[in-house]
Amino acid sequence: MSPAIEAFIDNVNRYCEWHESDSHEIEAARQILLALMQGIPALDTTRLDTSCSTEYEFRGHERWKDDHKRLADLPIQYYRAVFYPLQFENEESVVGDLHDDLADIYGDLWHGLQGYNAGDIGYAIDHWRTSYDQHWGHHAAAAMFAIDAYYRS
Repeated sequence: MSPAIEAFIDNVNRYCEWHESDSHEIEAARQILLALMQGIPALDTTRLDTSCSTEYEFRGHERWKDDHKRLADLPIQYYRAVFYPLQFENEESVVGDLHDDLADIYGDLWHGLQGYNAGDIGYAIDHWRTSYDQHWGHHAAAAMFAIDAYYRS
């Protein structure tokens, strides 16, 4: 496994540990999110077996609610955002929720970690890459924007 993939997996573990902890420093979230986003290009699955015979667990809505509540100690929660920043016509701002962003990121990373810990490394890497493109990458970018705005204010 490449050092870049190993670093990404270390950052997945760091993020999950941060999220599962009883105390949440916003600067730690910022640093880990930046490292995860920077590591995405290294997740090349062309030489990996991405199939698996096991169906790994997803967090589900009830656990997501607990994951969301766990972040109540963060100094910000809501922020203004747009869904499609490159769409200029008829794009209205919406209210973003940092707790939602971070809980959704956790759910996607946690799911891949279940596969990784079971030895399905190709599946885990493929899941992290695909779910980044389809889901948690949007949340990560929105969370970074909100966290940066918090630091600039």
